[in-house]
Amino acid sequence: MTRYLLFLLLPYVLLAEHVMWQSDYEKARVQALQENKGIMVFLIEKECLQCTKMLQTTFMNQAYISKINEVYVAVLITKDQQSSYPIEMLYTLVYPTTFFLTSREGYEREALRGYATPEMLKNYLQK
Repeated sequence: MTRYLLFLLLPYVLLAEHVMWQSDYEKARVQALQENKGIMVFLIEKECLQCTKMLQTTFMNQAYISKINEVYVAVLITKDQQSSYPIEMLYTLVYPTTFFLTSREGYEREALRGYATPEMLKNYLQK
């Protein structure tokens, strides 16, 4: 599923500033520790139109994208994917959900649940 989403996003990726997504939570956690960054986890569900829309609009070519890449290691996780992630900590019934964690896996701020417009995410990140 992640490959499918990446294929859909290919035209946007080639032409826009974008979030530097990781697909492996554990590797992202290690990177966050090494680089002293937080972890931003974008948890999606297969065939979720709001998830795809958010990837194509909110996380593409926006003024705050460079800040996300500077401050966070971003991880894109599909519900029920094969690689492991802390499902108990990142539990949700609402998709998409964006979690903001410290490099030591503590909650940095409350999760952003549901679709967020670019303006909503920008305001949320400024808090």
